Amino acid sequence: MPVERLSDEDARILACERGDVRGHVCKILIVEGQQDVHALRAHVEPRLAALPRLCDCLVEAPLRIAPPVWVPHEDFALDSHVRDGGRARDHSELERAAASLMEERLDRDRPLWTIDVIALDEGRTALVLRLHHCMADGATAMRIVRSLLLDGERHEPEVTTNGGAAKSPTRAALLTDAVRWRAAWIMRGGRDHGGPDGRRAHHRRKRLAAIRRELSPRGRPSPLAHAVGPRRTVAFSSFALDEIRALGRETPEHATVNDVVLTAVAGGLRRWLVHTGLEPHQLRVKVPVSLHKPGGGHEANRDSFMVVDLPLDEPDPVVRLLAIAAETRERKAAHDADELDAFINDLGRLSRSLERLAEHWAMSPRVFALNVSNVPGPEGELTIMGAPLLELHTLAEVAERHALRVAVVSATGRLSFGLCADADVVQRLDLIADGIAAELRALRGALPAA
Repeated sequence: MPVERLSDEDARILACERGDVRGHVCKILIVEGQQDVHALRAHVEPRLAALPRLCDCLVEAPLRIAPPVWVPHEDFALDSHVRDGGRARDHSELERAAASLMEERLDRDRPLWTIDVIALDEGRTALVLRLHHCMADGATAMRIVRSLLLDGERHEPEVTTNGGAAKSPTRAALLTDAVRWRAAWIMRGGRDHGGPDGRRAHHRRKRLAAIRRELSPRGRPSPLAHAVGPRRTVAFSSFALDEIRALGRETPEHATVNDVVLTAVAGGLRRWLVHTGLEPHQLRVKVPVSLHKPGGGHEANRDSFMVVDLPLDEPDPVVRLLAIAAETRERKAAHDADELDAFINDLGRLSRSLERLAEHWAMSPRVFALNVSNVPGPEGELTIMGAPLLELHTLAEVAERHALRVAVVSATGRLSFGLCADADVVQRLDLIADGIAAELRALRGALPAA
């Protein structure tokens, strides 16, 4: 029986969940009408056949000599995953409910997802979907949202590789497969993955340049570099996507939507620093880059990153946007995200210890202060159980010594900024959310054609 094991990347992400750091991402879908939890269960249940991972749980390999494996959960109960989340009267109460759910750890003994159904005023309902990050990055999570919740999607059952119903492997099978995996991993380290000497030298120079740009420590210590506690705070800001695109088009030399996103986050951080009595200065942000290929496999996590300087000490928002756009163009032209991905993978083939050391350094607050992700959502008019989707928001968990995380998603003609932070480190998170809006207004005023 084939064993489905966590990839190295997924296993690294799973290992990040420790102490007070949770391991999940969150999608909040607000739909029209008062939706019933029982109706949602009936809507979701037949779709699970197309998403077998949502019925699997993780099992550690014997002796932990290999990454954990996915096995079918023998006592799967949908009632434990689609739950009544109570009521939230207004936007602030929904943010507090989302923060409370971000504090709650997903049960490792069960499939790693939940949907909480929260009744809202004005005849609306919030569906709060949490997925463990080890089973879904941003692109994979959006695919799950489409298949699990949105109307109009095809839901063909996934064919099992053993030609029959999914069964849990025996402990002996798990041990045998773990030994095979370990032997293959050891053999991988001794192989030469290079090409001709001249070609290897060229790639080596290119990779070293990418490592210097992305992983060199710069700037002052991050004000977000504090130990993470158990409490979370959440805030959302939402804007018309067409306006964001217009700001990018009207910028000299053209800027992308993500350049505008990073500039807006810079404006929010600048306002927060001023409020806390700190002088605005350059902060570096980690920007995830999806490496999923069109028509490729369905890996849970397949991304890399680039690191971008946010010039918070620059008072002019247009100059900030131009500087950010120039830097992201340089990173993309040099394919830094691909080079870093190859670098980490090559280290893993040579030595697990070297790989862990590189990953630890890449997560250092000396390399970046916070993570800002941006994932395109589904386009067009969308419905769930026949009810129009009104809003889509996203949140991602903070990391140790990175007390703020910004996650951005687009859908229903809007772009939503979801901010999640350690409540004791980032007080007045609303100042960052308000500062994002103020930055976009300032850009619109400075670029009249927008």
